[in-house]
Amino acid sequence: MPEVTYQLNTDKNIATFMIDSAGPVNTIGEAFIKDFALATLKANKDRVKGVILASAKKKSFLDGANLMEIIKNPSPMNLKYTVLQLQEIMANLAKSPFPVVAVLTGQTALGGGLETLLWTCDQIFAAPGSKMGLPEVNIGLFPGSGGPETLKRIVGLKKAVKMVLRGQILPVEAYSATKAVTITAKDKIWADAETFLAANQNIINRNYDPDYHEPEKMSLEEEKVVIKKARATFGICPDKPYITAAINAIEEGLELPFEEAVHNEIKHFAPLIAHPNVKNKIDLFFLSTSIAPRLATVNLKKALKVPELAIIGAGLMGQGIAQVCASKGIKALLIDIDLKTAQAAKTRISQELTVLTQKGRMSSKQQENILANISVSDSYDDLKEIPMVIEAVFEDLKLKQNILKQVQAINPEIVFASNTSTIPMEEISAKSDRPELVVGMHYFSPVPLMPLLEVIEGPRTSPAALATAVASGRQQGKTCVVVGDGPGFYTSRTFGVYVITGFYLAEMGIDPWKVDRLALEAGFPQGPLNIYGTAGGNVIHHAGSYMKEKRPELMTIPKTLEKMFEAGYIGAGKPCFYKNGGQPDESAMQFVVLNKSLPQPDDDEAKEMLLLGMVNQAFHCLDEGVIKNYYSMDLASVIGIGFPDCWHGPARYVSLKGVKATLSRLEELYEKYKVPFLKPAKEYERLIACGVDKGLV
Repeated sequence: MPEVTYQLNTDKNIATFMIDSAGPVNTIGEAFIKDFALATLKANKDRVKGVILASAKKKSFLDGANLMEIIKNPSPMNLKYTVLQLQEIMANLAKSPFPVVAVLTGQTALGGGLETLLWTCDQIFAAPGSKMGLPEVNIGLFPGSGGPETLKRIVGLKKAVKMVLRGQILPVEAYSATKAVTITAKDKIWADAETFLAANQNIINRNYDPDYHEPEKMSLEEEKVVIKKARATFGICPDKPYITAAINAIEEGLELPFEEAVHNEIKHFAPLIAHPNVKNKIDLFFLSTSIAPRLATVNLKKALKVPELAIIGAGLMGQGIAQVCASKGIKALLIDIDLKTAQAAKTRISQELTVLTQKGRMSSKQQENILANISVSDSYDDLKEIPMVIEAVFEDLKLKQNILKQVQAINPEIVFASNTSTIPMEEISAKSDRPELVVGMHYFSPVPLMPLLEVIEGPRTSPAALATAVASGRQQGKTCVVVGDGPGFYTSRTFGVYVITGFYLAEMGIDPWKVDRLALEAGFPQGPLNIYGTAGGNVIHHAGSYMKEKRPELMTIPKTLEKMFEAGYIGAGKPCFYKNGGQPDESAMQFVVLNKSLPQPDDDEAKEMLLLGMVNQAFHCLDEGVIKNYYSMDLASVIGIGFPDCWHGPARYVSLKGVKATLSRLEELYEKYKVPFLKPAKEYERLIACGVDKGLV
């Protein structure tokens, strides 16, 4: 069966290219390109009055390249040839003597799919619920089939650069201001498409129209300023070649005619496929999409059905959890100390959703449905018939134990999930009569945006409670990783080491703001001292102190952190290393305690310490059975706590550097700087004893 079926309506003389490739989503591969070319030839031969691009799949219009096909033979030459073929076919359709439109009936057009629409279509008709974007940088590539050039023609250079380099996927409402996208109801979308074709028989494709005016057009000098800022913002890490390639292609295209500019993109695009860090990114994509569901090995047959749940604690985390649940059709009961507080939390959720609606990120109907799924209460009596409750109060063991006791007194059969980031399930459930029903569900802030859910299996957590937490997490759209019990679990321990390493580097004489810049150069999305302020220094201090109490051999608290905490320099609206707007706050220097007994690391060594601190802590967690396997280690570290995705994760980082080399380097750094969490984990020696040096994951 062809992947693009040519259907001709002889009465109206309109052709439809119906896309339906093999697999769950429509992708671009050899078969698609061949069939797309044949359909274009037939449309020209039949002298049609217009072409409609459509998809036979319910959710996918066209979602980019067939990655499985590409990685079977990751040759730059093969990739160059494939992209050249696709570009030639898109150019042929765009220059054909008839108008071309697309209809998206609540579907996704991503990567090469959106590039196809932006290049070939005179108008895109999309129903609410449709999404479009160029997310290629998320898999280590960039849109090399004309994406940057065609996108800037409808949104302008500034927006196009950000969208490409952020890999954004946006609801079609975000494109509503462009002249290229029309949002219309699903039941009239075909009629609107046909009406447009009839009314625009002589239209010239905007990519070839010499009179077409790009929105927010700037002078060449102004455009180069945009590129320079993009390099400073997005291109700071040398280990992300796909970002550099994208920026170079966009910059060179500024002074080239359209077709020369898009052909020039291939020069930067094709060689990426041979880069090891691109392989890391592609492998991470498959890990998060295909392997992740198999990592949480639980018996889902034992999971309770959770069509409704309750959240105790209507603070920032509780609000986020309620919003995520409600957006997936789960009835969420938000409970706090009094009804006024709970209702105020729902009002804040409504306000946040209104902002998203105004930005075109969701429809007003979606907002209405989410709010309808959220109710509020101040009474635990409402928990009698609810299968699961998520406790989301602040990190206080006695408070959590007290809430657990009250909840189980009302409903002894309820699954009690604690959204704790540091306190073990063993301690939370210590005074419970039903400890087997206690499980951890550690969400990440902001909850609606962060994909990871760390599910903690306590020493007495039952298979049913664990399965219920995983099943509910997946229902909420989260990627679940199951970890063992222990202080800080996996992510909080590893993340805490990263932040505290930043403090130690400052105490060794590196300017605090340079520490953060070096972290960005190493590939981290945010510097450790910046995180201290944005996450809240009180949270970092509490977690670090708790870890020090439980694992003193692996954790100490820098004197600078102690002094800043005591002085109220904790960020989150209070003074810290940065002022509002991100400007350095030099007053923080009064709290930096220089350790003159230790040498100052050079830039490369400092970056290495930031990376190896997290890597080594991850391997300590493996030693202790907290993290179960290398795949979970890598996935959770990247999507949960910001380990540089260009390295895939700690296990792949060690695989690339070598186990022996990693152990040797950690021993050198530990001896030189005496930082306790740089003391090598035992896993390295076990691997070496087994003859393993590469290929951990």
